[in-house]
Amino acid sequence: MRVLSLFVLATLSACTAADIQAPVSLDAADSVAAWTFADHVDDLRARSCPEGVAFQRAEDLPIRIIEAERGSEAAQQMNLQGLTLAGAWQLESSNTAFGGLSGLEVMRSGSLLSITDDGKFVWISIDPETGVPDGLGSIAPMRNGEGEIFPNKRSADSEGLAFRDGIAFVSFEQDHRIEAYDLESCGSAAHAARVVKLDRVVDGRALGNNRGAEGLMLRDQNLVVGFESQASGGSPVGTVNTDGTLADVARTEQPLLFLLTGMDHQDGMTVKTFRAYDPVRGPRVILQVLDAANVLIAKATLKKPLPVDNFEAVALGTSPDGKTRIWVLSDDNFSADQRTLLLALDL
Repeated sequence: MRVLSLFVLATLSACTAADIQAPVSLDAADSVAAWTFADHVDDLRARSCPEGVAFQRAEDLPIRIIEAERGSEAAQQMNLQGLTLAGAWQLESSNTAFGGLSGLEVMRSGSLLSITDDGKFVWISIDPETGVPDGLGSIAPMRNGEGEIFPNKRSADSEGLAFRDGIAFVSFEQDHRIEAYDLESCGSAAHAARVVKLDRVVDGRALGNNRGAEGLMLRDQNLVVGFESQASGGSPVGTVNTDGTLADVARTEQPLLFLLTGMDHQDGMTVKTFRAYDPVRGPRVILQVLDAANVLIAKATLKKPLPVDNFEAVALGTSPDGKTRIWVLSDDNFSADQRTLLLALDL
């Protein structure tokens, strides 16, 4: 999702990370049953990797790893609370298909799986001993339910990513929906298996084409989506029902014009990112870490002189020494004026 345009400039000056608070629950409407992983995983595997479709490897993707600035110790101490900046890298590739990274997950190997906002999977290899990207990667186009590559941007606008047991769950905007890909069984040949068509009315408002489910996570057995919009002081987050409606809708609370761009959940811990932009200060991102009781236990304000760009993707993992590691990844919008930045923040 592209950064906000310059008309927001005059209203941003009072925004601070301290304004973020825990989500406020809304009155939940009557709903059908929540979608659950255990009830649907076998069907998704069968549809995503149908009989006769063989496993296909993704194309090799060389990635150039460049150490990025980390800012001064004073800037880190001021803007990172409960977190240590363990690494900052700029990623580049000679493959022009690389870029626009919008979702992120950590695989069992410790390496990273990402998606692009024009419908591709990108794998980023992480050295398990050092916890550093090692320059190896791969890339593959996503496919629709018939196994064909998406024909246009509207159908391929993937934004949010969740991953469990070899299955990638991908949320799309414009054509608002969630698809599943059995990457473990079929690799890049996996077909899109429809999970749900998302209801276009969320929190009483119709979704705009570019205000879809930017955040996607699996919390226990349920899929949870968060939307890049703000109304009444927050971005709506809800549990996905089997008919594409949402249950237990809540609003995050964040500074005006900071919008939710990413979420992840692991072992009772949730991490979220919120982004704002103006042409004078550029992009600024707030990251918050919440425990199982929804209490804020760590936060970061990513702005200059710390490494910052259009951060949209976030994932929870583990550092080589066993700490909780939060990976944050930026979407360069395929623009020469922006960077693909990867940060490692340890709790």
